[in-house]
Amino acid sequence: MKRLKEIVKIIDIIQIIDFILFPFLWLISLIYRIFLKDIWIIEENPNEACDNGYIFFKYIREIRKDINVYYVIDKKSKDYEKVKSLGNIIHHRSFKHWMYYLNAKKIIVTQKYANPSMALFHLLHKYNLISGDRIFLQHGITINKADMFNYNRTKFRLFICGAKDEYEYIKDNFNYPKENVVYTGFSRFDNLDLSNKINKFILIYPTWRNYINNQKDFDSFMDNYYKILNNKELISYIEKNNIILQLVFHKNMKKFNTNKNIISKNILVNHNSEVDIQNLINKTDLLVTDFSSISMDIAYRKRPIIYYQFDKKEYRKNQLKEGYFSYEKDGFGDIFEDSDLVVNKIIYYIDNNFKVEDSYLKRMNAFFERKDKNNCRRILEEIEKIK
Repeated sequence: MKRLKEIVKIIDIIQIIDFILFPFLWLISLIYRIFLKDIWIIEENPNEACDNGYIFFKYIREIRKDINVYYVIDKKSKDYEKVKSLGNIIHHRSFKHWMYYLNAKKIIVTQKYANPSMALFHLLHKYNLISGDRIFLQHGITINKADMFNYNRTKFRLFICGAKDEYEYIKDNFNYPKENVVYTGFSRFDNLDLSNKINKFILIYPTWRNYINNQKDFDSFMDNYYKILNNKELISYIEKNNIILQLVFHKNMKKFNTNKNIISKNILVNHNSEVDIQNLINKTDLLVTDFSSISMDIAYRKRPIIYYQFDKKEYRKNQLKEGYFSYEKDGFGDIFEDSDLVVNKIIYYIDNNFKVEDSYLKRMNAFFERKDKNNCRRILEEIEKIK
């Protein structure tokens, strides 16, 4: 009953229609199967192309022309033209999407629900009713208890890990066959700037909370961040040092009114859908976040991180339980609940040319055992090992 309720929550009228039409689509797909041989399909958030899936798709298209790989994207996406230049694109939820997905030999995704129809394919994959091998590139490194990624619920043929501790945690706790979990590093890590260049750019990136239900909840949550953005001492400091500070809202926050008076020209406010997050990561000198997995990319680049966790107890109770990763013992920066302390730490890093403290640098180096530009190559090798 619990599982059934979870499925009902994500079903809408369009997906009900999908269930009705599916028997006919499946019969048609059998005809396509005659012609579609050795198809690979890569899919992530259909509205953007900047995650592990896109980087891996680009790698294959440039290095391995012999692989018949396709990338799924919404034709209204801001990144559509960028992907179109690589060729082999499929429009999300098009007839072609259904036919290629149902006949793909390899289904490579960054999101559990990256497919033509969320609820329908949740059941098809759960009960092994689709023959294609599904490879999970992930969106972010798994550090919390995440039962939704348990093998009994996903049946991923390969679970790609970005860090050694994560690999051990997934292998020992998520019920996957031993050979299904591999540590290769994330494909998008190949695209990270590992130079020591200083860009004078600070990124503030809060993650989503499922318990933000209305505008009042959202305003109450964001007031904690506006205390930082409108801090007069900080504004004076970034303007004096010609530093840009940018707040980027999570994509799920777009439904709320985010208009607030920002009193400095050096402070920018954007939604996730309006920016190329990978470009922002590559120019970030300092990250202020709470529990977002984006901190892993910043740590991989060995840039300073400040954790602003003013609602930690509520987050752990209502969002995600702590897993193997403890911010206190394993985190890559100081943890604060008070906005003034966050401001003081930001100024500290500006004064010290954005240098990471040795204690946190040691943790960064230990967490990412593999640090090179060969992550895509290793992922491809693991996929091709599948019999």
